[in-house]
Amino acid sequence: MRTKTLLVAAAALAAAITSSQAQTVYSQNIVGYVNQVFTGNPSYTLATAPLTGTTNAADQIITCLQPGDTISLWNGTTFVVYTYFPGIYTGTNFVDGSFNALPTPTLAPGQAFFYQNEQGSNETNTWTGSCVLSNSVVLTGNPSYSLVASFTPIAALADSTNINLPFQAGDTISLWNGTGFTVYTYFPGIYTGTNFVDGSFNALPDPTIQVGQGFFYQNQQGANEPWTQNNSYILNP
Repeated sequence: MRTKTLLVAAAALAAAITSSQAQTVYSQNIVGYVNQVFTGNPSYTLATAPLTGTTNAADQIITCLQPGDTISLWNGTTFVVYTYFPGIYTGTNFVDGSFNALPTPTLAPGQAFFYQNEQGSNETNTWTGSCVLSNSVVLTGNPSYSLVASFTPIAALADSTNINLPFQAGDTISLWNGTGFTVYTYFPGIYTGTNFVDGSFNALPDPTIQVGQGFFYQNQQGANEPWTQNNSYILNP
């Protein structure tokens, strides 16, 4: 997955005037863009919206959508597939496999999805908006799979503090390699230089989560695992 990221730290100025005095209040955020290539021919990309804008409607933030392309959202047990066919129905540009109308899906940072480029050539999408610097979700256990992504558009090792996944022994992270999944099982202390093994307990290098990349996280524990990211230090390095 090729991404090009330009993040511009900007101070958004807002003047707040009270009856007693004029006071300027500064609020900080990070805005910018991310270019992401969706391979065609056709092909699947496991992606996420790395930035949040004024809308999270799929057909507003994925401007490279072409008729026949699909977005697949995980509902906890299976995928719901939204196919882009504008002009068939009023109020939505998406249909199911039987061409019944489906509501427009929303795509927010931290929410992963499969994008299927059904065209013969690559499509490049330019995501624009603001960074989400902190957020919390619950990764269901018992065990269970969650299709997720980093809320902050930052590339880092999966077990780094920047990603801050709540790994416990036996939990897995599955990364899409273009045709299937590479499964990394978390077992720290077995090998030097890595905390991950494959299904035969051979050492695997610590996986890196790229900007705009989604992944499956399998919580193998009996209880839920809370996942909190807080990368606010980016504003004050």
